[in-house]
Amino acid sequence: MADCPNLNVGADLPVLDTRLAINLMAVFAAIGWAVASIVYYLPVSSSTRATAASIRDHALFAMVLAGTGSAIGELARYALNQAVGYIGVEKALDPKIMYDFNRGSATIAGTILAFFAGAMAVAPVLPVIGTILGFVVGVIYAPAVAILGTLMVMAAMNTVGYFILANSMLIIFPIGLALFATPGKIAKGLGAFLMSLALVSYIALPIAPYIVASMMSVTAGGGINPNELATLLDNICQKASSSLDINVFLNLINPLGWYGDLMKWLIAVAASSFLLTLILAAARALSHSLGGVSASL
Repeated sequence: MADCPNLNVGADLPVLDTRLAINLMAVFAAIGWAVASIVYYLPVSSSTRATAASIRDHALFAMVLAGTGSAIGELARYALNQAVGYIGVEKALDPKIMYDFNRGSATIAGTILAFFAGAMAVAPVLPVIGTILGFVVGVIYAPAVAILGTLMVMAAMNTVGYFILANSMLIIFPIGLALFATPGKIAKGLGAFLMSLALVSYIALPIAPYIVASMMSVTAGGGINPNELATLLDNICQKASSSLDINVFLNLINPLGWYGDLMKWLIAVAASSFLLTLILAAARALSHSLGGVSASL
């Protein structure tokens, strides 16, 4: 089996950069303003004039947004620092921690399930040990197989979501700004959603490990320690890596210890899945407040 994953618990998150989009936003806003102003004063119907006025107002808002784009990035950084201070920790964490944790969880869960399947296949050919091994895997650890299957699927889905968010939030923010400013509000909905998703991810991902660790209740006195995520995953990984020592792997002497780690592991993965859903829901709500997302999206 590969080495156990090493979660990086410290990183400085750069400010959301809008320089790539400001010039394009200014051009889009100018075009929208000019065209809408011309149409507004033409001898057209009242509905067309109202549409032109709406497009012109949107172009004006896009101009303001282009001028305050950098301030929005700094405001997001300030909100992140306030959130970190509110939960009582020293600094924000690497936004890729949740991706690394779920990727490692899916890999390790798959490895353990493969070992269980191999043990059940080998058990019939072993005279005495095979009977014991088959009983242990088939009876004592039967619930663990079901839990591991659920855990592996959830972790794999979380991995995809957290990978997209952690690696794209700095890029989709200026893209969203540019799309939001497109003349005629053609791509306003998509632009607002990308902006909102980047802002919510920027604030939520660096504090998500603290929230997951708190929900696991793994530290004394109810404290919050994201290192427990790495410790828990390492404990499970070490058990899965000890395939040559069946007693160590299956923890025959203390199965409650194995199930205790397994339940905490399941809670951590389920909590990260819940947080991922909240991030998407918050992004949708923020986008809707900007007038850029429909209920179907």
